Amino acid sequence: MAEIPDYFTHDASLYPESGLEFYVFDNSKSKAFVQDCLIPFREAYISEEKLTHIVSRFSTTRKDAISQRLPQKGMVMSGDFGEILSFYLACQTWAPTANVLPMKWRLRDSKKDASKYTDIILFSLIDPDNPSVADAMFTYEVKTCATGLGNSAYKIHKRPSFVNYKDGKQECTILEAVFDANKDAVERAAETIPYLLTRCEDEDLDELYKQIFRFRNATKTTYQKEYNAVAVIDSTTLAEQIKRMPSDLLTMHPKVKNVYCVPIDSLQGVYESIYTEILKQAK
Repeated sequence: MAEIPDYFTHDASLYPESGLEFYVFDNSKSKAFVQDCLIPFREAYISEEKLTHIVSRFSTTRKDAISQRLPQKGMVMSGDFGEILSFYLACQTWAPTANVLPMKWRLRDSKKDASKYTDIILFSLIDPDNPSVADAMFTYEVKTCATGLGNSAYKIHKRPSFVNYKDGKQECTILEAVFDANKDAVERAAETIPYLLTRCEDEDLDELYKQIFRFRNATKTTYQKEYNAVAVIDSTTLAEQIKRMPSDLLTMHPKVKNVYCVPIDSLQGVYESIYTEILKQAK
């Protein structure tokens, strides 16, 4: 069984002037990729331990228990795929030192809704009882585009105080990811941590609570912070995405450290196959 990152290759030769980090999918292995995603993606929603407990205790089948936690077709499924894919790329490739890995999809209130606040937040924690300046937080704002780009421009705010960087620019997944990753740096990462602590209380996740709590209050010992953006896109939109990417996008958002672009052929078909097979093979 291959790891999810094994299907992606870092390509430094692709649009080098863009400043993006490209992780290109091996489209010739899409069928194998789908099969190797089934357990990791299901685990993002419910652990094997909890699944076994639910089936043994309540009047439900394994398939029904899984089904109740997976998203339906549409924007949530597309968004979940991009986020979960980026989660595994982040923990195994982009931020390999991270050892506290909250799976936010397990903690949301409804499968109909996207997970709240920062899409992905990971932590590198040396010792929960002895905070260190070497501890770190990594965030990833993920935008997924499985269809063609629209031709409309982002809304132009009439009131000067409401005008923002996106106003008047054409739709671009890369732009959206960077723009919202900057929101993580400004406010959302700080909001995500207390949200996760509350959900840990609700779910009796004592160990995860203790690990994340170290990052709740850094008055005694600060920690490193890294904010990143990810655009998971259908390969057919790549050239147009780059064309529409503003030349000052990265310089105008200096708090965003890395911008990853992950192009995949037939993206919608790939992620729909994963969710279909998860249920089909649930026993």
